[in-house]
Amino acid sequence: MPSIIPDNLEDLVAEYKRLWPLMPVLHARAAKLAGKEAIRACGKRLGMFSKQNGKFVIGFEHELEMDVFQDYLLYMYRPRGFSLVRQLLNRKLYPQGSDERMLLEGMIQARFSVFWLREIVPAGGVVALDVITGEELFILDQSLPQQGDAVGLLTAFRLFPFGDAWMHTGANMSFGRIEDAGDLRPLGRFLSEKEERQLNEANIRRWRALLGEAE
Repeated sequence: MPSIIPDNLEDLVAEYKRLWPLMPVLHARAAKLAGKEAIRACGKRLGMFSKQNGKFVIGFEHELEMDVFQDYLLYMYRPRGFSLVRQLLNRKLYPQGSDERMLLEGMIQARFSVFWLREIVPAGGVVALDVITGEELFILDQSLPQQGDAVGLLTAFRLFPFGDAWMHTGANMSFGRIEDAGDLRPLGRFLSEKEERQLNEANIRRWRALLGEAE
């Protein structure tokens, strides 16, 4: 089987490290496009909306939930079919050829899935099996290669194409370790928008339950 690790890995990792700091900047700018209705709708879908002192608020029981909620808000809340990330790109705030525009053009292609980490590539990423599509992908990442025990982890996040590889949007959820991926049965296809949203929501609920059990 041919390697899925890019031949230009060194250059790709350098470009990834250069551009990664822009991701939270773009996410913060897109988040400003979210009105109260967007936050309320996402909070209700995820079971994070509650009444406190007579007011309805988004309640986070763990600090990690903030990143996961924002990721869902930015990419899965799609009034009239456009995510907040897509809306930011459509405003044409960044000129053609700019780093910001290049990232946004990739980010609007982002999709959520569940992954089994097959191999750590110390140079700057992981080889992962997409548990839904059955694809093996090389995903750029700065933190996982530093974790010697990351192989076998089952994790869920959103990723998008970046050069000859993939980047993830930052927020991720871990569900423990599976030593052998042989028992995993991928669907072998991409999900519809509705199926992707349902998968995203189901995994957030499952992950929050695991966080609660760990406390």
